[in-house]
Amino acid sequence: MKTILIAHNYTESSFSFMSYYLARDLTRAGNNVVFISHNPFFNKPFKENIGEGELSVYSWPTANRPVKFKDALWFAKLYWRYRPTVLISHFVNVNITTIVSKILSLGKIKTFPYYHTLSTQIQQDVSSSSLKRNFKKYRKKLLYKWFADQVICPSDLAKEDLEHYFGCTKGIKVVNPMKDRFNGKSTLNSDSIVVSYLGRLEPSKGVIDLIHAFLVYKEKFKTSKIILNIAGSGSQHKQIEELIGNDVKINFVGALTYNEIDKYLNESHYTIIPSKFDNLPTVGLESMMNQTPLLISNTTGLSTELEEGIDCFKFNPTREEMALLFERVENSAENQYEMGIKARKTFVEKFGVETYSAMMKKIIERK
Repeated sequence: MKTILIAHNYTESSFSFMSYYLARDLTRAGNNVVFISHNPFFNKPFKENIGEGELSVYSWPTANRPVKFKDALWFAKLYWRYRPTVLISHFVNVNITTIVSKILSLGKIKTFPYYHTLSTQIQQDVSSSSLKRNFKKYRKKLLYKWFADQVICPSDLAKEDLEHYFGCTKGIKVVNPMKDRFNGKSTLNSDSIVVSYLGRLEPSKGVIDLIHAFLVYKEKFKTSKIILNIAGSGSQHKQIEELIGNDVKINFVGALTYNEIDKYLNESHYTIIPSKFDNLPTVGLESMMNQTPLLISNTTGLSTELEEGIDCFKFNPTREEMALLFERVENSAENQYEMGIKARKTFVEKFGVETYSAMMKKIIERK
């Protein structure tokens, strides 16, 4: 029996379900699991007996990001109470949990921080001074060098980025899973071809170039059946609204709630991911889950998990190539249904939570 601490979001919603499921599965297998949830925030801790183990769920002292000294003190007390032998941490939870655990255990605890966001993506989307960026880079480099046993990377691209940007060779690939919410494919209208984007509206996502490419394509092929949907929010919201104007072939629906995502993707013929840099975009997994094939940029970590012409069409994220992509989509309409079936099959085989949990158990055991 081990005591394992997981720091993420304890929820069945969103891709955080991966940690929710893993915590419960590890508990069921006879481990004691301590979970620190950043979001949702729980006012009071609670415990649950599952199988042969016990699951204890906490939140940080406040709903704010845990970056203060008092957060570190709170975590230190929690560590001494449970003395975990394994730590798995995500996003804002990584710094305090990894460093404090390693120090208090005198290096004995095995730490597995996650590498979710590519450095190139952060550089393009986040405005900050070069001094601040260099400070954060150096701090993270020290964290990976001195306090991490292995760094969990959701794609081969993430492993490469981790090594190139931070000089860290501790990356281990474990693809993110997704809860299977599939309830059957909607009947799609054959009079149109709906291509949908869903995600953040930030420079690294390539949405501006996508819209420009579609406008060029539509001008060349005036009888095109393609309709482009854009959903999301971000710094480029206003720019995208102005670019689209009153174009009847482009629907800008804005941000969607979590409960609206499946319907949006399920009613699309294709989901497009035009990212210039991206790790393992969640929307790609949600799309395949909903039996909707992908149009995916070669500069994403997910593209290497897919097979060209079988469950997706791949492209380089330039305006010229995206315009050619639309033409290819229009000329391959008869293959859309079969590609959807194959995309769903890829999701089930590679991105299920059971597969993810089994892999994480092996990592924990061998360390």
